[in-house]
Amino acid sequence: MDNVFTLGISSLWDEVCHMPVGGVWWLNVDRYADAVSLFNQTLAAQAKNSHVAALVMGNKPKDIISLDHTHGPDNIALFTLPNRPQALEEIHRDLVCSLEPGNYLFILLCAENAWQNINNEKLCAWVEKTSRWAQYHRCAFLAINSAQDIDRQLTPLLREYRSLSGLASIRYQGDRHIFDIAWWGSDKGISAQQQLMVQHDDAGWRLAQDAETSVQPRSDEKAILSHVRVLEGAPPLSEYWTLFDTNDEVFNAGRRRKRRRSSSPLPKIRKLNSWAAIFIPCVASAVRR
Repeated sequence: MDNVFTLGISSLWDEVCHMPVGGVWWLNVDRYADAVSLFNQTLAAQAKNSHVAALVMGNKPKDIISLDHTHGPDNIALFTLPNRPQALEEIHRDLVCSLEPGNYLFILLCAENAWQNINNEKLCAWVEKTSRWAQYHRCAFLAINSAQDIDRQLTPLLREYRSLSGLASIRYQGDRHIFDIAWWGSDKGISAQQQLMVQHDDAGWRLAQDAETSVQPRSDEKAILSHVRVLEGAPPLSEYWTLFDTNDEVFNAGRRRKRRRSSSPLPKIRKLNSWAAIFIPCVASAVRR
């Protein structure tokens, strides 16, 4: 039976924290201390019998990992990586040489600004390679990236919807943080374009008490993505309608909602006069009366 792991933010619903095997999730964190804390709480959130490997870049794992005896797996495989691009390139081979990766959760804590001197092409190539590796070995991979300008990595990764099961950022906002989800795919479905307030204190990471507790529908079967001109100035006809000002926005929204399946066809584009309609089977469509 395939394992399902969880992100270390308590009180989140399953759709935005579960991580089943076969996928890769990328989480940007704008402060390294927060990245270390979330790394530890994610380790602690796993079941006692889970197979988990902690990969620490630029530091010794014993200097980073801080767990009590009542939380987390009974055993955690520890790896350290030098803070250099070559270590990231060789990580997949090194892991296979050390253990059988099947049904493992690999959590990579990147060194601060580790990707700043790696161009976008190489970043995306690494993500695609990691995705193929995780699917082949039936394991889960979470990369926690800390950088002063996390948008430098976020922007190119928005195109990697076929390789990443999840892409999100945690941004510091004074006494709280914003959990900004571009998309998050799990065994429960997919959630996209969510911004949740989370708190971090001595009690750990958790959803803020006054945060909205409703989750996006687990299925997008009723969602309608439409150009605003289709309704000729009328408001959305129901909660399932989302209106956009341009065709590009319609297309990009449909692409973000599309489930990540390597065998799935690309969304079909059909011209309706000056408007483009996006048809994603059983997910979303834009219609004209």
